[in-house]
Amino acid sequence: MGDELAKHVDEPSVPLLLEAQRQLREASCRIAIVGQIKTGKSTFINALVEEPWLLPTDTNPSAFAVTTLNFRNSSRAPEHAAVFHFFSSHDWKDLAEGGGDFGRSTFRSNLLRAHLDYIRSRAERRLGERFHELLGKSHSHKELSREVIGDYIRNISLGDYREVVTAERPHFCDITKTADLFFSQGPFAYPVTLIDTPGNNDPFLTRDEVTRRSLEGPDIFVCILSALQPLSAADVAMLRLLNGLQKDPIIVFINGVDQLDDPIADAAAIKAVVEHRLHLEFPAIDIPVITGSSWWGSIGALATDEDLYAYLNPSQVSALAKSLRHSSGTGEPAAALDQSQLRRTLYECSGMPQVAAALEKSMASSAAAILLRQVAACLLEIAKSTNMFAKVELEAIEQKFAAREMEARALSEEIAEEQEALRLFEERAGALRETFKQIEAHFTELIDNGMGSLRGDLVRLVNEFSDQQTQQITLSQGTRTRKWPQRYDVIPLRVRLEAAYLSGFDKLAGDLVRIESFLYPQLETIVANLVPDVPNGYFEPPTEPLQALHSAPLSATIALDLGQRWWKLPFSAKPTAQEQADHLRRVIETEFGAVVDDLARLAQTRLTERTGHTLKRLKAVGDGLLGGIEMRKSLLASQCDRLSGLSNEQSAQRTDSELLQRKDALIAARTACAKLSEELAGLIERLGSRSRESRPRVGSVATAAA
Repeated sequence: MGDELAKHVDEPSVPLLLEAQRQLREASCRIAIVGQIKTGKSTFINALVEEPWLLPTDTNPSAFAVTTLNFRNSSRAPEHAAVFHFFSSHDWKDLAEGGGDFGRSTFRSNLLRAHLDYIRSRAERRLGERFHELLGKSHSHKELSREVIGDYIRNISLGDYREVVTAERPHFCDITKTADLFFSQGPFAYPVTLIDTPGNNDPFLTRDEVTRRSLEGPDIFVCILSALQPLSAADVAMLRLLNGLQKDPIIVFINGVDQLDDPIADAAAIKAVVEHRLHLEFPAIDIPVITGSSWWGSIGALATDEDLYAYLNPSQVSALAKSLRHSSGTGEPAAALDQSQLRRTLYECSGMPQVAAALEKSMASSAAAILLRQVAACLLEIAKSTNMFAKVELEAIEQKFAAREMEARALSEEIAEEQEALRLFEERAGALRETFKQIEAHFTELIDNGMGSLRGDLVRLVNEFSDQQTQQITLSQGTRTRKWPQRYDVIPLRVRLEAAYLSGFDKLAGDLVRIESFLYPQLETIVANLVPDVPNGYFEPPTEPLQALHSAPLSATIALDLGQRWWKLPFSAKPTAQEQADHLRRVIETEFGAVVDDLARLAQTRLTERTGHTLKRLKAVGDGLLGGIEMRKSLLASQCDRLSGLSNEQSAQRTDSELLQRKDALIAARTACAKLSEELAGLIERLGSRSRESRPRVGSVATAAA
């Protein structure tokens, strides 16, 4: 569940989840096997874990290592199969002084020191120079075997005074403090640590002291009693110690019923006596009492190719057969038991099934079960929190998608409106620019026509003047003597030309001003509708009067203003009066033609300046309209791009990246967390009900005994 939850939790919950998983990985139910020496504790463990030859069962009483068997349900092999820790100098001193968590030793310290001195001196003799090197160190082994275990926790015989230890197979039992064995698989569904204590009631006191120091950590205690001497004073003292330390639950296993004359009847009687006495000694607690044989359990766990009869004497076979007949009612004789029946009967009569049931019930109220409930509650809160945050984030994502859709719709409508408005604006702006072109063409036509009319009037005056002058020459053809004029008087012509120039310009100026007075208000109204930000007065007509430029060309000196000498030469060259008249006409028309051109140019320049003021404004407005159109087109294009981007994100359910992946992950997280929450709530309820069922009931032992 923790691994599944780890796929979905948010980052702030990760440390809490990791800590919960770490506690789960490290958690185990610690079961201590206690009892007097030689009551079969190691054999009991071998039978319980269904490994007959795992721990040495003939351990000499002088060996006092605490052995822990760590079982984990894992497909991975443990890093080390066994780790053996040696006593340090401080450990020796601490044991000798009777310190530790249980205070001062109740045994005489001088005897304890004497025993420790004996063990230490023996270890020095056995290990030689290696003794001091090994103190406080540890040995680890990748593979486990009976020989390896024997090297550290099985003492050599006390009768072997030579105490020869070869380098190939040294013995470290005298300095081994703890032996930690690790198993990836075992008979337990929950991680379990079995603690094999050295035993109490040791005449040398050391094993008793070490055993007492190992009673602090376990969750469950299995007290092994001997069927030949059940509930001795030492056993009662141990149970009293456990009760005083509030070590509960406790299970009592009466071992060795195979050594009784009538295992079935005698075991039942012994059990009743032990239960009665336990109720008298400990009326407030419920201590299950189970009878059996660790030896039978170990034999029953042997390999299938082993001959089980080779390990049993006839009386034991008869007792087992009687037990089988009693339980099945078949009435078959003992010889009829085959290997499979015998194996099954050994297991049933060993007491191991009852021990397993008692352990399971005790575990339901142990610290391990409490830890499971706490971790389950922690995971449940994480699952609920993750589900809630996932829901909130999903709603935010949905709102984001909805907002994008609304924004896309609004933007699409806005773009459609702007496209229509821009189309109308372009039409009106195009019509206005066309009007501007017509106004410019009208101004050009007005000036061109006016200049043509003015030029015609001026040329007509020049022609009239030349006609008058040439007529005088032709009239004088009959006179014998000719009198050449000193110069021609052109002042009257200049006067008439100036009057015609000013009169013609005023007429054109008046026409232009009238057009301006009509045109500007119209332009101001039209442009204001299209270009609201045009400043006020931008299309007001010019206020200064339209006056003609000074007629400077009329004051310029021409050929007709020159003296007689100039005239005599060209006229004398002409033989007839008509030729002379034609020559004069050409001179007048040529000289004053240039004057007429200059006057017309002056009038056109002045009028063009006036119309240029209007045309500049029209051009500025036209350019502004074009710029405005381009700007609106650019804004429209950016809006279209934005709409395209929104459309892509809107269809993000296929193309966009993180958002949809996050949405899918959140949906998966909600689904997984909802399922996990349901499973965890059910698990917490089951753990709670198992705990309630396993609580000790005062008086149950007395009732059973009665």
